[in-house]
Amino acid sequence: MRFARNLLTKPGQRHEFLRRVDKIAGDLNVVLLIFAIGLATLDFTFLVTQKVVESLPPATRMVSDPSQPSLGNPPPVNASH
Repeated sequence: MRFARNLLTKPGQRHEFLRRVDKIAGDLNVVLLIFAIGLATLDFTFLVTQKVVESLPPATRMVSDPSQPSLGNPPPVNASH
């Protein structure tokens, strides 16, 4: 705290300190703006994909049932006939 008190007591250094704070705040605003644009893009992408998924037809679920013969593989022929 002593550094900040001494810095703000001299008029020339006070102006320099305020100029540096203003520059840091300006740089921080650019970073925050880029971050906000990135979040907005992510939100828009999620909204679009959600609408696309809702418009797709329902998926057909394929389940393998070993008790039912498959159409692709005919049942084995008994060789004893």
